[in-house]
This record gives sequence, structure tokens and C-alpha cells, in this order.
Amino acid sequence: MENFREKSERELGQSLKDAEKSLFDLRMKKCSSLLDKPHTMVFMQRQIARIKTFLKQKACKDCNK
Repeated sequence: MENFREKSERELGQSLKDAEKSLFDLRMKKCSSLLDKPHTMVFMQRQIARIKTFLKQKACKDCNK
């Protein structure tokens, strides 16, 4: 698992885009019945939520300075 605490906001934004693209690809595979491991969708959804949480935390830290 990646360490999101050490990443900058720009890197987190790029990770978010990559994770959202991966989730989209997984959804397309699910629709075409090619998805072998359905639990990977849940993993990607949680990964996206983690990234968004860290982005929000970094934004709040910047506001409090």
C-alpha cells in the first residue's frame, strides 16, 4: 500500500486520477463479465476514499496556517 502521508497534494491528485481510472476499468470489466476478482472494486473504492481523506486533511492544514 502506498504511503499517502508523505505525498504532496499534486501527487495525491495524480494518484486519485489513476485510482478512478482503474475503478472505471474494473466497472467495465464487470459489465462484460470479465472481472475475475470482484473484491478489487471494493479495494479501489476504499483507496479512492483514503486519497480524498488525505487531500482534505492537507487542505485543512493549509487553511489553519
